[in-house]
Amino acid sequence: MESLEEFRARARSWLADVGPLEVPADPDARFDVLRRWQRTLFDAGWVGLAWSREAGGSGLTHAHQLVFVEELVRARAPQPVGLIGLEVVGPSIDRYGTDEQRRELLPRLLSGDDIWCQGFSEPDAGSDLASLRTRAVADGADLLVTGQKIWTSWAHKAQWCALLVRTDPSVRKQAGISYLLVDMASPGITARPIRQMTGDQEFCEVFLDEVRVPRRNLLGAENEGWAIATHTLGSERGAATLRRRVELEVALEDAVDALRSRGTLGHRARAAVGRAHVAMRVLDAQTRRTTERLLADAGPTPVDSVDKLVLNEVEQTVFAEIAALLGPLRAVPGSRPAGLGSGRWAHEHLYSRAASIYGGSSQIQRTIVAERLLGLPRG
Repeated sequence: MESLEEFRARARSWLADVGPLEVPADPDARFDVLRRWQRTLFDAGWVGLAWSREAGGSGLTHAHQLVFVEELVRARAPQPVGLIGLEVVGPSIDRYGTDEQRRELLPRLLSGDDIWCQGFSEPDAGSDLASLRTRAVADGADLLVTGQKIWTSWAHKAQWCALLVRTDPSVRKQAGISYLLVDMASPGITARPIRQMTGDQEFCEVFLDEVRVPRRNLLGAENEGWAIATHTLGSERGAATLRRRVELEVALEDAVDALRSRGTLGHRARAAVGRAHVAMRVLDAQTRRTTERLLADAGPTPVDSVDKLVLNEVEQTVFAEIAALLGPLRAVPGSRPAGLGSGRWAHEHLYSRAASIYGGSSQIQRTIVAERLLGLPRG
């Protein structure tokens, strides 16, 4: 197997040869460009590095995957558009899926031919996900699904959805949930984008009206979806923490370079950058332990909630400190106070406010830490 040093050099050389990728501001155009970028990465063998060859991957180690993430970010290259499939849904399909599901779904997920969304949260079941009400009732060889999901990223663009549904309302709420793989072209599905305060529209609300889903599209056994959902969320938190750490480091480097180039790295800016650097060192220490767990193939654990809490706080601290240097000009498109482009940094700051909500709110993560790590009684 290729050593990490050789692999890093090859990745760095390939990214340099490809050169910078122009990513348009228009959301639809950006989606299309990033989807083609995922196909480029896949064709060159850079997607699914740590996935098994049977699942369509390269059969390398998690260490190789981490190295490529670092090089991709440091080259200022964008992430592929299908991260929900690659980091969140795909690992659960690989682990719990049937041979047929893995063979038919995973190669297209890796290449970006199929984009996946995650149908977990509902208007009345976000942080308390186990209270979900979307139901699936038996109808011969199919299940009929009716309900509503929300905050479903890229649902209006996705070909498939990992959907949590209630299949047995008579048992405790975690026990009656099933995990379905749903074709988004199925009749009865309506996806409506929601404009966020950043101006983006990747979030959607999704309505399901007696959507017919074959039973063969169950992931795992009926009524045993909660354990798989826990695996999905754990995969999301671990992968996002490691990737986001590098992205935050590069963002902070870019901000410091911009301040230096304009000669505006004065006392106030140095203090703000210093606070951001302290936060980053905390995240760096935490992700060292995350990396150890990942390389040991320990799988999702309650410690993933600690990762998520630390990442939330650090991400919001870093971008709040940078945004504070923009002053009131952060609201003026195209302005460059202190050499910092208002568009990028105001967007990053606004988006960071959601970090403590998506992927499981901070309140829920603290409950998991209290009950599962510290052994405290339920409140």
